[in-house]
Amino acid sequence: MRFYVPEWDDAVDAHYDFEHDELSTLDRQERDLNYIWDIFEPETTPIDGVLISREQVEETDRKAERLAEYGVYDDPVLSIPNWLPTISDCGAWGYKSLPFPPYGNEGMLEFYETLDVTVGVTIDHLVLGSGKEEGRLYLDECAFEGELNKSDIPDAIENVVDVMTDEWPEEWPDYVDEYEPTIRTESDVDVEPFTIEDFQGDIDSVLARLAQDPRAVYREDDAKFRYELTLRNAQEMYDIYQQRDYPFRLMVAIQGWNPDSYAAAAEDVLDIGYDYLGIGGVAGSPIHDVRTIVKAVGKTVKAFERKHNTRIDSHVFGFAKTDGFETVGRSGMTSFDSASMLRSAWTGGQNYRLDHNERYDAIRVRYPSSRDDLETAIETSLRGRETLISLRAYDAGNSISDALEGWYDRAADILPAAERYLREHRHDEQFDHRLLEEVEAAFRKDFEFGRELQASFSDKLRGNLVKLLREDDPDDPLPFEEYDDLLDTAAEVFGQFSRAASALENADVVSDYDRIWAIVREYATWVNDDDLLEEYQETLRERPWEKCNCPICHEHGIEVCIFRGNDRNRRRGFHNTRQFYDEFEGDLPKILVAAKGTASLGGYDTVEDYLRDKHSRFWSHTHDLPVSELGVLDANGVNEWWEDAPAMVSFAPDRMAANVAEQAARYQHLFVQTENGTLDEEIAEAARENDCTVTSYSDPAELRQQVLETCGENYAVGEDFLPQPPEIKTDNLDILVIDQCSGSKDAPDGVPVFDADETLQFSCEDLLARDNVPGIAAHDLYTGRQQNYVRDAVRRLRSNGHDVERYFISAGFGLVAEDDYLPPYEVTFSSMKVGEIRERSAKLHIREDLQRVLEESDYDVVFFTLGKDYYTSIDIDEMVQEVRSDRIGVVFNRELVEDQFDNIESVSASTDDAERHGTIAIGLKGLYMKNFAKYVEDVEVLRPETVEELCRRVDAEQPTFEEY
Repeated sequence: MRFYVPEWDDAVDAHYDFEHDELSTLDRQERDLNYIWDIFEPETTPIDGVLISREQVEETDRKAERLAEYGVYDDPVLSIPNWLPTISDCGAWGYKSLPFPPYGNEGMLEFYETLDVTVGVTIDHLVLGSGKEEGRLYLDECAFEGELNKSDIPDAIENVVDVMTDEWPEEWPDYVDEYEPTIRTESDVDVEPFTIEDFQGDIDSVLARLAQDPRAVYREDDAKFRYELTLRNAQEMYDIYQQRDYPFRLMVAIQGWNPDSYAAAAEDVLDIGYDYLGIGGVAGSPIHDVRTIVKAVGKTVKAFERKHNTRIDSHVFGFAKTDGFETVGRSGMTSFDSASMLRSAWTGGQNYRLDHNERYDAIRVRYPSSRDDLETAIETSLRGRETLISLRAYDAGNSISDALEGWYDRAADILPAAERYLREHRHDEQFDHRLLEEVEAAFRKDFEFGRELQASFSDKLRGNLVKLLREDDPDDPLPFEEYDDLLDTAAEVFGQFSRAASALENADVVSDYDRIWAIVREYATWVNDDDLLEEYQETLRERPWEKCNCPICHEHGIEVCIFRGNDRNRRRGFHNTRQFYDEFEGDLPKILVAAKGTASLGGYDTVEDYLRDKHSRFWSHTHDLPVSELGVLDANGVNEWWEDAPAMVSFAPDRMAANVAEQAARYQHLFVQTENGTLDEEIAEAARENDCTVTSYSDPAELRQQVLETCGENYAVGEDFLPQPPEIKTDNLDILVIDQCSGSKDAPDGVPVFDADETLQFSCEDLLARDNVPGIAAHDLYTGRQQNYVRDAVRRLRSNGHDVERYFISAGFGLVAEDDYLPPYEVTFSSMKVGEIRERSAKLHIREDLQRVLEESDYDVVFFTLGKDYYTSIDIDEMVQEVRSDRIGVVFNRELVEDQFDNIESVSASTDDAERHGTIAIGLKGLYMKNFAKYVEDVEVLRPETVEELCRRVDAEQPTFEEY
């Protein structure tokens, strides 16, 4: 798959002065800006493309004019490298509150052509639902500029109608008049303000009146309208695109409100003729919704590909969650985009990422607020500067005390030096400028301590001095006392400044970590960040920036782990993106697949036409593979399947080796089909030198199988890699049962019974070594109704030749095998809150231990016979993903999990179900296990739905629970 990052002006100052927290120049137009592709080398850049929305392009007139003049690749600011493909869309999230998209189809196509992007996207309209009881009402925000405010809309209307207000464009696209002939469409007509009378009367009358109002649009079923408008745009845009020779590829965006509506939209646009499909509207959606939607669209696409012997690329807009990679990959998606891991660097906690599980909090060192008075600003700067100097010394392994003392001495010299400089130079010609920025730039450059003055004593102090310099006319000089007043204020604050270095004199402060912790703890408490102290301790103790080898952490060290301003935070975002990309490549290997071309390639219109004709077996075995790039190999490298065939075809070995090497640097695997199964060694070696494995085949069927195995074991299951329910023969089943501890336990009278704190403080072995503490096997210790039923089921399954392993989730000791000996204890998750469960589970390593059991074994069926609190302890939504897709996982009362995964079956175990089975709810899951053990011998093949049928089977002669 390819990963695209949205372009939201995410750039940093290439020459930022970290020491003094200063931009390289005060004029933004003069700064050398670095985007993520400027910081990394091409082969390590952690993106595969850039998504550029029209909304962002037109955010400022200057940016829009610049990109219209140069395009995205030649723009002197963006300067996206040519090897990075670009997708451009209309930015539907930006106009979601408007009744219509503000763009027309022909205008969007011209916009894409002007920007010179690789791919343009059809105009979609986010499906937000149909509104409240009476639907959705759109109002032009410009009509609230009179006496009436938006807050004046009567509650009676807002209670039944979803009211959306936004500033409407001056001019709507032509097609809008077809839907709303009463809407304001002329740009030179003033908007008449709303009055309270416009919203008075009974609801039906108000809505009927507003439906004819040029300042309002009313719809009863807005979801259906947006859905159908998106499809209409798809058809119209395709027709225009086909009539003209546009230089970009056209992707169709689809919308929906559930998996079925998305799948139906996919069918419609594929029938139109699109070969690149984008799933819109899922950004910010829960992971389970995204999985079900992507699965539905993926199956629709694959069915179309296989029926028509063609290929369709698919994109997921606004989604990048590592726990969804499996579904997205196996559903055949070829690209996705997201800025979430970039934004996470400054939008919440755990904002420095090493991998999916290892995250840390960057240490917040705050700037003074613009609302602070001068004294507060100076003290805030001094304290922040002190903390930064300490952190840098800690990072470098230098003496924190020496670093601070050196700074105190320098800071003491700054104010007297400033006083001398200002007396001597305040009337210099360099300060004779109208703009404050020019005066400040001159002062910063000429005054020896110009940068240090700002860093230690605040931007506010330097700014106030600069204002005086600008106003100080040599012909009408200001009293120098005005300068002295500012400098004296700073000197007074500095003199009273409570130095953190005194904390280092404590006898308990003996190590470098102790010293930095004393400084950070005092600072965090002063700025009211004491709720982050525990997180800061972990960051300082672990020193995660030293574990990362990305160029950002390598060059800037601890600065990346400091939460302070754009130039640190965005660099940390780039770092986070690199870490995310590494995980992405680990879960979904980057694979390039190609057939070696022949001279006849140039005689075809497209690469696909050539492959279907000249390499029909290769095409039939590879066109539906879940890889991002598929095509034909010649001297240009790999020509992608959707491209026009090259006019000139060459197979010059040197050129081919050079171009393949360049492409292969972005991939982990290159699979090539040749007539004799071998590839020129010079070409193969060129790819291998860039850490890309090269494998060649003569048989396309073997190539296909190897590609799927490289994607992962779940992809190679059967002929169809798509998620689908598994089928397992029932002879000699390997079964894993994950049971839970019970409140009812069988322990001798008079022996010690340990509580929650003791079972955490001491190991199981330590407690068993105590006097008068018996060791009881877990399967004997737990005597609840469910546990007894499960024990009987396990015995029966084993007696019938099945291999069964049983583990317990113990709130006292974590994951324990049924034969493990435990001391008597009294702890249960059932009495804890969600946060307490997760905290205790983490301390007991329950998730990691269970994950290891699932990874190291190959079970046919895994039963999770757990209650909701115990599901929380293992994070069941993620844990079921450890069950291989060709194996069956069984949960109870978790329909949401079943909807997401074809191999997971959720069995209802409610009170009504218990009555139906003549038992009580607390033992029902165990009774279901007994039923499964009893009836599984009656079937030859086990499917997920079969498990539920066996568990819930009720025979007429089935005894009640009292008879068991």
